[in-house]
Amino acid sequence: MLARTLVCLLMFAMRCVPAHAQAVSTEIDLTAGYSGEEVRTTAAQVRFFGEAPGRLSFFLDTAWGDRWVGDAPVIGDVPSESDPIGTDVFGAAYPYGGRVKLMEAYAERTFRPHGALLGVRAGRFRTPFGIYSRSDYAYTGFIRPPLVRYDGYWAFSNNWLENGVLLTAGVPQLFVEASIGRPHDAGFAKRKTGTDGSIRVQGYRGQFIIGVSHARSNPYMRRRTVTGRQIFTGIDVRWAHSAGIQARGELLKGRSWDGVSTVGGYVDGYVHRPGMGPFTAVIRAEFLDYDTAPPRARFGQRLTLGSRVRWPGPVTLQVNYLRQHGDLPYIKKHSVDFSATYSLRFDHQFTRSLAH
Repeated sequence: MLARTLVCLLMFAMRCVPAHAQAVSTEIDLTAGYSGEEVRTTAAQVRFFGEAPGRLSFFLDTAWGDRWVGDAPVIGDVPSESDPIGTDVFGAAYPYGGRVKLMEAYAERTFRPHGALLGVRAGRFRTPFGIYSRSDYAYTGFIRPPLVRYDGYWAFSNNWLENGVLLTAGVPQLFVEASIGRPHDAGFAKRKTGTDGSIRVQGYRGQFIIGVSHARSNPYMRRRTVTGRQIFTGIDVRWAHSAGIQARGELLKGRSWDGVSTVGGYVDGYVHRPGMGPFTAVIRAEFLDYDTAPPRARFGQRLTLGSRVRWPGPVTLQVNYLRQHGDLPYIKKHSVDFSATYSLRFDHQFTRSLAH
């Protein structure tokens, strides 16, 4: 309700207040994919973003996706309150349930007093923890999310959203993000109603960006026996080189509720040299260790090799080969995944009142 109200107020303000050099952009992504785990998908995303009167920025993101599975059986037990098809393929940035989902919807104002940075964001946004933005996972070359960022894997889901306020403060080389709100999650693992809080500190030096995060919320598991708060702490690192190489990774530790613990992380890399043309090579190694009373403990490892291909024009292709083992659920230990995305963008400039 909070995000819906903010969006309505923002639209009203844009209609009634004279605007000078306003910019509004629309992006559309249409995706189709097939996995060697005998899973097919189609999906669509529509985003609106720009600047409203008073230097107020806004962002609205909606997504629809659906998946269809073949006859291959799922190996292992599917965790409670996770995706029932038993695989995380195509789950990098938004959930699949055959319905339109409002993902992010917020307004933001940024100030720069005396060279410092102060920002206020209100509405619905992704939980600021680790490497968390949509653009870090959508159409980057990886078709699946990291194990530590998928619904129901006892870690931190990319589909967790907050209805609340996010404050950002700092200087160019060091800043802090702190949020408070209530969960409005879009995936299968939806946290219980309550107050959430998170804080993230990020700094950079030379070619490195380093962040430390801490978040607390109610757990997503709704069994009566589940008690306590969900608490996670993480560290993330990014490194880039002018030779066309980028590496990043996350390591997190915490608990989804009392009596259990999760340790997990990943390291991935991107290589794009001038001679590679439209091809970007990607690689990721990852693990997840969920510790609880036997026989419910789980462990998983995965290696992914792939490529992102950006053809001239609006088409992006992604191809991944992955090898996985452990007792997390999967359909096949080895799989080749493929997706194709057609993207469009429209930019509009307004120099007078939008009411006319």
